[in-house]
Amino acid sequence: MARNTFIVYTVSLVALLIFFISVAIWGSSQPGFKWKVAKPNGPFWQIAMFLFMYSGIVSDVAFIRTAVVLANLFITAWVIFGVASWPNIWFSVLAEIHYDQLIWCFLCVFVNALPMFRQFKFDDSKKKFEVGKKYVEMAESVWREWWRRSGIPRTDFKTIVEAGEWMELSAGEVLEMKETPSSDSDSEGDNLEDGTNGDLDDIFYYVVRGKIHCQPAPGSGRKDFTLSSGYFCDAFALMTLLGQTTVCMAMQMGPNRATVLPGDGDDKTAVVIKWSQKTMVDKIIRTHGFAPLCLKTVVSSATLDSLYKEAVQEDHLEIFDLVEKKRKELAQAPLDKKAAMPQRSFWQQFKMSHISLHDLWEPSPHQRVVNAISTGSRELTFRKEIQVARENLSSMRAAVSESSHV
Repeated sequence: MARNTFIVYTVSLVALLIFFISVAIWGSSQPGFKWKVAKPNGPFWQIAMFLFMYSGIVSDVAFIRTAVVLANLFITAWVIFGVASWPNIWFSVLAEIHYDQLIWCFLCVFVNALPMFRQFKFDDSKKKFEVGKKYVEMAESVWREWWRRSGIPRTDFKTIVEAGEWMELSAGEVLEMKETPSSDSDSEGDNLEDGTNGDLDDIFYYVVRGKIHCQPAPGSGRKDFTLSSGYFCDAFALMTLLGQTTVCMAMQMGPNRATVLPGDGDDKTAVVIKWSQKTMVDKIIRTHGFAPLCLKTVVSSATLDSLYKEAVQEDHLEIFDLVEKKRKELAQAPLDKKAAMPQRSFWQQFKMSHISLHDLWEPSPHQRVVNAISTGSRELTFRKEIQVARENLSSMRAAVSESSHV
């Protein structure tokens, strides 16, 4: 793909250059024509060209748009004020209103200035979580913990948490882990929404409060375990959906049986966030931004803690529980809502947005990442990663099936 793009780009530039040379040859062959060396254009034109050039040496889109807006304003002023030569800024003989220049200037400024001003005005800290008045404080607490696990902005967390269904469950209730997939999936989503186990879609939960006892399906080779607040059920299926294949998921013979346990203290109920597989794909994985990648990090890190608990010897579980309690206390501690916002001053951001001379010949990985995100290529790569993970899971399950028949 990169090689084809390079070839198309090069051929297009060469063809355009040949066209301009052809026009120059044709025009100079006209009767009575003779080339002359003109005086340098006026200051407004020089400033406009400098700004167009400057837009190529900054990597921040906001500053690129700023340079383009200013350049269009100066070039428009130069045209309307009579295309003056150096050092003048006004030439009365040719000064006149050019409607086409004004129209194009307006369009160029509009498509660049509007998103530029919105970007400067954007404030991640003002995002509120519309999850119902009863659960707002819980959502804020979950965001603080997730931010400390993955650095997720409030905007992306809002996408995830509002896509889920908040549920308060009593002790003894059994969580539904599978559901019949809906028939309105489009062709693009069919590959992503295929169930990880059979024809049924998975259902995922995040434990906000309380405890959930999980009993793996017979034949999975796993022992029962209990999830407390801060963990996901079924984490392995969710990790697979997010593109991370696990041996555990390959050996899982069916869905877990998840039952709510009686709570400690005054809170006898459990609170969970529920996402269907279709919701996870349509409203989270397919979105632009950091939501799916941050969610993947949160699930992986939370699952790592959960697995480590199972590896701790019984006489050390008390210590683990004390450390885990302290971790949750620190993770849910007060946090500035501007945590995900840039902490540098506007001037520092401007200085850091400049590329180096080396980048002119060999663009840095940072620029390639920015381009991939802005053009949606990163989302396509992530979806490809999910497809590869599903294919790997199928191969691993085949190996499990062969081993069980030996």
